[in-house]
Amino acid sequence: MVNFSFKSLKSIPKFFAYRNDIDIYTEDKSADKEFYRTLFQRLLGDKIKINDITPLGCKANVIDAYDNQQANSQRKQYFIVDGDLDLIIGTNRKDEKNLIVLDSYCIENYLVDELGAIELIYFSKGTEERDKISKALNFEKWLEYNRKELIELFIHFAILRMYDGGPKLRNAGEFLKQDKKQTILDCTQIVNYTSQIKQEIITKLQELGFENPETEFNNAFNNLSEKWETSNKTLLTIVSGKDYLIPLLQHRINFCINKGKSMFPKQSLKLFLANNSDLSRLEFLKERIK
Repeated sequence: MVNFSFKSLKSIPKFFAYRNDIDIYTEDKSADKEFYRTLFQRLLGDKIKINDITPLGCKANVIDAYDNQQANSQRKQYFIVDGDLDLIIGTNRKDEKNLIVLDSYCIENYLVDELGAIELIYFSKGTEERDKISKALNFEKWLEYNRKELIELFIHFAILRMYDGGPKLRNAGEFLKQDKKQTILDCTQIVNYTSQIKQEIITKLQELGFENPETEFNNAFNNLSEKWETSNKTLLTIVSGKDYLIPLLQHRINFCINKGKSMFPKQSLKLFLANNSDLSRLEFLKERIK
């Protein structure tokens, strides 16, 4: 597989201008092109022709491309970046002209949706009514089970970021356990991981010369906890959809389908949800791209 330089990636839309009415730059990799194309085609409808999306890898690359775009370009261009931890602490750049900052952690957060999950289970099983599937999925209750520990974990991540720490996000797959026939999040492991992150924060504060690191941490935690209350809405907003919510949803769907150890592939799940989820939470994105 050929790896293109960042400069080459930025130039790709020029070669496919005839296939697209507008140019869209996103994070992520080339493997996500079909997912993004499907999502935007469904979101924007037939009024805007989009056959290609240009993923630039990371947020910094997209911001760089935005900052260095051609001022005299006649093409409509949009640069879309994730909210990330900056969303939690409020340090993201504001929407500027054609820079669009997502109001959730990442694009995958908008796919964690009851309607899309029900449709996947419905067509996978082929034997049950949607109402029965909805009861078995128990989507809101499933969100509630995961929310407290995950919200607190990501608030801790954000506090570490506030003081220039760089938390490495471990995937949800490292914090799972078996509950009878179901694979679920091991909340005890998440609590222990959160405690490790807290210790990193305290150590960082000590290095920065704070006289009372514990008090400094508590103030930051209380402020962010007040801003981001423990709710399903907060869970779907500030916890990484890519690293936590989508992998956990994979296991929940797998349990409802009764597939055993065979997992529905993550990329296939994302594409299906892009085609079938309720996209009302992305209405703001639709309004920006005209």
